[in-house]
Amino acid sequence: MKNFFNKHKKLIICVLAALLTAVLAVILAVVFADRIKDVDFTESGYLSHISGSSTVEDVFSSAEEIPVVSEPEEATPSLVITSPAKTDTTVKESLSVFTGTSDPTKPLLLNGEEVTRLETGEFSFDVELNPGNNKFVFEHDGQTYTYNIRYTFTVIKAYAPYEKQSYEAGSTFVAVVFARVDSSSVTAKFNGQTITLTPDPYNEGDQFTNFTGSFTLPTGNDKNLNLGGVKFTGTCQGLTSSFTSPAITCLRDKSLDKPQIVEIVASQAETFNGDTTDDWSRPTNSYLPAGTLDYKVGGIIYDAESGNSYYNLRCGKRVYITKKNAPDPDRVTVSKSYQGELPEYNDISLANHTKDGKHTYLTFDTAWRAPFAVTLAPQNYANPAYQDYSISSATFTYIDIKFFYTKELGGKFVFENHPLFSSAEILSSNDGYILRLHLNKTGEFFGWNATYNAEGQLVFQFLNPPKIKAQNDLTGIKIVIDAGHGGRDPGATGAYGGKHESERNLSLAYKLKAELENYGATVIMSRTGDTTMSADARCEFLRKQAPDYCISIHHDGNNSASAHGGSIYSSTPFSNDAMNFVYNRTAAGNFYRKIKKGWHYFYLARVTSCPVVLTENGFMTNIEDCKNIANEAINVQKAKALTAGVLDYFNRYIAPPEPVPSEPEDDTTSGPNAPIPPVDPSEPPESPELPTPSEPTVE
Repeated sequence: MKNFFNKHKKLIICVLAALLTAVLAVILAVVFADRIKDVDFTESGYLSHISGSSTVEDVFSSAEEIPVVSEPEEATPSLVITSPAKTDTTVKESLSVFTGTSDPTKPLLLNGEEVTRLETGEFSFDVELNPGNNKFVFEHDGQTYTYNIRYTFTVIKAYAPYEKQSYEAGSTFVAVVFARVDSSSVTAKFNGQTITLTPDPYNEGDQFTNFTGSFTLPTGNDKNLNLGGVKFTGTCQGLTSSFTSPAITCLRDKSLDKPQIVEIVASQAETFNGDTTDDWSRPTNSYLPAGTLDYKVGGIIYDAESGNSYYNLRCGKRVYITKKNAPDPDRVTVSKSYQGELPEYNDISLANHTKDGKHTYLTFDTAWRAPFAVTLAPQNYANPAYQDYSISSATFTYIDIKFFYTKELGGKFVFENHPLFSSAEILSSNDGYILRLHLNKTGEFFGWNATYNAEGQLVFQFLNPPKIKAQNDLTGIKIVIDAGHGGRDPGATGAYGGKHESERNLSLAYKLKAELENYGATVIMSRTGDTTMSADARCEFLRKQAPDYCISIHHDGNNSASAHGGSIYSSTPFSNDAMNFVYNRTAAGNFYRKIKKGWHYFYLARVTSCPVVLTENGFMTNIEDCKNIANEAINVQKAKALTAGVLDYFNRYIAPPEPVPSEPEDDTTSGPNAPIPPVDPSEPPESPELPTPSEPTVE
């Protein structure tokens, strides 16, 4: 036994120790359970039980002081770069933009060189890239930030059609290559034919533009034809790139069946030259109202790059089938086609001629809703071949309405003491008749609109000259202010202040509204909050309001941070003077280092119902411009300058004075209707009453 104990002594001791531990644990558990069976386990009850206190504060006040350990705050970086969004990127253009904020009290270096910043620390600047990897190292506040931008020299950036397509027989499709502007050659080969593509107009500084051309599919095929793909080739600086699109299928020729009629189903359809395939909006083309009918000629014109498609009409014009309606994602239908036959000729006669205080109406009875075209003439344009329809002055003296397929145009057109027209004449042409309406004064035309009424009559509505009682008195004048963008269409993002263009547009629009109302104008806003409004909705709003004048407020944006300045535009020849007056007053304000004016195809400005002026009030993407855009004091002065331009335009139409009384009244006034000296639209005046904005850095 002794030997057994000696042999297993350690094991026996361990077992006894374990048994003793277990017994003690049971005893302690019983005692503890008896102590806590009546404890209230609510927060206050439990604390009171273990400390004799009734609150959390009492517990800790009676306890030994416990040091509070706080979580370390994460340091906010003093340098924040918002563009580029990534530290490692690959691009296809040689220009990149760095935008961000920094601590203005500490130096900011880029690759060892000091970065030019605003006094508040913001910066935005362009960098030129070399082919391959470009490394940019920022140093600021003891930290280093490295960006790698790889620039791939690319000749062709994109092309269309880029998917398999099926087109109607006889149709034309547009071949598009987005290639370098300095390309020595850009071609497209399809179905055995090779064409050289033509570059579209591009802005200074652009590195890429669209090169376009077109191919027409065969006709007379009674079955579908697979014609293969389009091979695109571009050459620039000795480098050549080629791409081939998927196959194009020519569908069976529908012209083997009955004729096709095209009907306009949108409220209005813009027209394009029928002998072109471009999407250029020209002031020499008018629109057609809903209900207009004509024969379809040939196949459909397709533009795979934009997604637009067109019908060619027998009258020589082209209209959309569907089109974009930004910012809405869905396309809208403009016209439809179906089989049928139309009368060979149209008979038109004047049903009535009326006018009210604002408009003149010519209402016509028609045999059918045939197309027409409206033209202001004679008028020369700067360079139509490059889509530049700027004019030096309005020289038109009449308006022509050409009625296609018309065999007879009847009615008595008498304009005695008429505010707009002096006379009318009827001219014959090889494909219809022309109604020529002579104006009272050269260049004095104010807008038109055309619709088919419930009785099927064609109604032309012409805006009469404005009636102004006294200088700077806009009483009775209706003006629409269009604040661009809004809602899910925010526009350009500001390089300074963080706000979007839509917000800046609305803010300036409200300031302009207040100024115009000070002079008695009735002002209607296209939007009054951050709401989305499609392009078509804006145009319909303007036509429905039928104002005397429309001014659209925008701010510019660009891929380059160096682009800067203001600009004033118009689209129709009769808006040219309105544009000039606004330009002169804005230029005199010295708000921008440079300002320009000219023609623009801006969508709303193409509406013909009244003069429309587009204003671009500085670049959101330029740090210095954007700083001034965020300055409300400067914006007030911009609104005053815009208002002065509007007043200059309307002051030309002051009604003849009443007979002078024996004791003439002193018409000198103070306040908002105090006279503003008139300005000739051809020369920008000096305007010392407008303050100069903060001095920007010269490039």
